[in-house]
Amino acid sequence: MADYSFYFNTKFVCGRGSLGYLDELGSLRTALVVDSRALAADRLDEIKKRLTGSGRVCEVVADVKSEPSTDDVQQVLEHVQEFKPDCILAIGGGSVLDTAKALWVFYEHPDTTWEQAFTPFAVHALGKAAKLVAVPTTSGTGSETTCVAVITDSMTGLKKLIMSDEIVPTMAILDADMVSSMPAKVAAFSGLDALSHAIEVAACSISSDLAVSVALGAAVDILEYLPVSVKADPESAEGREAREIMHSAASMAGMAMNKSCTGLTHAIDQIGPIFGYPHGLVCGLLLPHTIAYSAPHPIYVRLARRAGFTGSDKDMCDHLVQRLRDLNAELGIPRNLKELGVDREEFAQHVDRLAKIGVSTSASKFSPAPLDEVKAKALLWQVYEG
Repeated sequence: MADYSFYFNTKFVCGRGSLGYLDELGSLRTALVVDSRALAADRLDEIKKRLTGSGRVCEVVADVKSEPSTDDVQQVLEHVQEFKPDCILAIGGGSVLDTAKALWVFYEHPDTTWEQAFTPFAVHALGKAAKLVAVPTTSGTGSETTCVAVITDSMTGLKKLIMSDEIVPTMAILDADMVSSMPAKVAAFSGLDALSHAIEVAACSISSDLAVSVALGAAVDILEYLPVSVKADPESAEGREAREIMHSAASMAGMAMNKSCTGLTHAIDQIGPIFGYPHGLVCGLLLPHTIAYSAPHPIYVRLARRAGFTGSDKDMCDHLVQRLRDLNAELGIPRNLKELGVDREEFAQHVDRLAKIGVSTSASKFSPAPLDEVKAKALLWQVYEG
């Protein structure tokens, strides 16, 4: 592996009850970005009380209901600009955190265009007007630690990335109490998203050895604890432990992704927005197919060994793929797009477009098995029928 440098400027506050650290933020004007469906009204009231009084004000500036689009961001940006916060506090899942990151960019640099925002590493320095504090309520995207925000381009309907070290949150509060009420389906989908990050980052051709070690550690924990976090009573000792470990593992995968790249699962994940399926569900469905396609690989062997398997390199890769298939079956994830309910004729109309998008991504370029359009189409049909 090549020499590398690494820095991380996010302050982490971790542990159950760590949301209490909000008392020490020291902000006078806090703009809240939330998802009211996932944040109980009494919890939101409690947070507001912590951030008001003695000259401090707090206001909800955005209530995020779905994966954010450029139009969604623009609709609430004026409210943020009028409120003039010195802190943007995002409490929610990946969609909430990504919305907050985009708002942070345009609040501090109002002349920025979407074309500039979507240009990799073109965002100017942030933090002069406000800090960004991220409190995840799901355990999946790792957005509280990453230099990426995923925003759907309202003009094309495709997901695009704001990618810059500048948008990494100033602070992340990892309080497992915030995921205790997460629905089982959300726990499953978000956990599969985190697993895809961890495995793909570990196998990425530009990953440093540090990123590989962190990502593999996250993957091992997720393989073991994701089923428990979904199925166990979240208030039981077993459920509490599983959700706490998953919460940390998702952030670990996000940290590793900052100095790396995802792989083929994310190269072809536009299947989600095109056909209207959640990102985590799509990642979970795709992962056994993309790992099988890109095997054998030394990282898959290492992961399989750490997961308790033995045998030849080929056997180990086969074991890993089967473990992922078994995990999906346990979580109720369909084996392929046909089983998911995607119409074959409609899928055929999008294959060429999906292949072109997949080939153009860094996720393909730096994966163990880079795609060309012919290979991408073959993989897509395998995902549909296999």
